[in-house]
Amino acid sequence: MVLKPFVRGIKRLIISVIKNDFFGMAAEMGFMMVIGIFPFMLFLMAVFGWMGNKSYMDPVLMFLSTVMPEQSMDLILTVLSEVMIFNQGKLMAAIGIIVTLVLSTNAIAVVLKGLNRAYKVEETRSFIYTRILSLIMVFVNTMVMFLTINLIIFGKVIINFLINHLHLSNGVAITLLTMRWPLAFLALYVMAFLSYYILPDLRGNEKFKRASALPGTFFFCSFWLLGSWGFSVYVNNLKTYNMVYGTIGAFAVLMVWLYYTSILILIGGEINSQVYNRLSAKAEEIKSDFAKLKAPKED
Repeated sequence: MVLKPFVRGIKRLIISVIKNDFFGMAAEMGFMMVIGIFPFMLFLMAVFGWMGNKSYMDPVLMFLSTVMPEQSMDLILTVLSEVMIFNQGKLMAAIGIIVTLVLSTNAIAVVLKGLNRAYKVEETRSFIYTRILSLIMVFVNTMVMFLTINLIIFGKVIINFLINHLHLSNGVAITLLTMRWPLAFLALYVMAFLSYYILPDLRGNEKFKRASALPGTFFFCSFWLLGSWGFSVYVNNLKTYNMVYGTIGAFAVLMVWLYYTSILILIGGEINSQVYNRLSAKAEEIKSDFAKLKAPKED
């Protein structure tokens, strides 16, 4: 009996994905993401550089290299090494940061638009408000990445300090070191959850809104990591895209990967939308039943 509601939910999900043209929306999102990913990486490099150490960027690139196809990762590294806008003085750095923020917020804004479609709500907030919200999300994502990077880089240093001064056993030290990577997954989960919770123009019960954002976030993080890894293995081993696209093969693969990411974002939003609607309907049903119980009985 438990299986029937699950099957019905899957059918509703598939119908909604087709009806709302998520595949077309994902193409738009993927295009804006590929335009915004390079400025965002440059923005991270600039921020970490101003913090005094550009090597903070290394764990981000290392993490991306585990989920992205090799040629696409090489393309990103090439662009980052060739673009020197942040090393051309204060004026050029200021211009560069403005350009990167505009393009990065464009990518976040199109995710916002896609999530509104997934949640089936109309955008009622002003253009300025949504842009400020997108800008805030750029900074939030940057700070989450920064904390994760510090955890990965300095985690080993901290654990070595604890071993020397608190005499921790090797087993405990290995466990703590291993826990850094699940915590990195948790950081990805937090970033996705904040996007699902903050970006859509969904007005209603805040408790339901928070609860409903959890399953879609888990779906996105799990399938994104697994799918990206599988796609990376397939592309890196077969390399058939070079036969079709030639020299722009790496760019084509990057587009496909971001298209896949966009579809998962939208499906995660649709899952959250269905959960939110079920929670709201259940609350209304309970409220209605409670009102009937309180109503005076006729003699």
